[in-house]
Amino acid sequence: MLLRAAGADDFAFLTEMLLEAYNWDGTPTFTLDKLRSEDKAWRYVADWPRPTDFGVIAEVDGTPAGAAWARLFTAERSGYGYVADDVPELSLGVSPAFRRQGIARAVMTELIRISPYRRLSLSVDPANNAAKLYRSLGFRTVGTVETSETMLLEL
Repeated sequence: MLLRAAGADDFAFLTEMLLEAYNWDGTPTFTLDKLRSEDKAWRYVADWPRPTDFGVIAEVDGTPAGAAWARLFTAERSGYGYVADDVPELSLGVSPAFRRQGIARAVMTELIRISPYRRLSLSVDPANNAAKLYRSLGFRTVGTVETSETMLLEL
């Protein structure tokens, strides 16, 4: 597995991974059209990359397999796991063919390692297996919004 920085050429793949994140339980609730039409969802990839964005792509034999990326939001245009204007919110997705191979942990660990920020946040449904991964990496629940937990990692 190769881990590399996410760049402008990765926009389409990050969009695919965002769809995987939104459809985490296998139910195709979100389509690409729905993702684009819902501003709060689309803002996780819109205009990628902005100057403060950072991310990691995992490749297996030259094929993108998973990604973790983070970006800043504001209170006026927050994400689902918003904590503060200076706390990037991260997103994670792994292609179905590459799940259960340690890719999620690898991209998350690298994203945490390269983070120029002191804290990272995220939003996750407690039933999502990723919640266990986040806890194992040191994230703790700091709030609940609807059916999802807002988690925070202090670096």
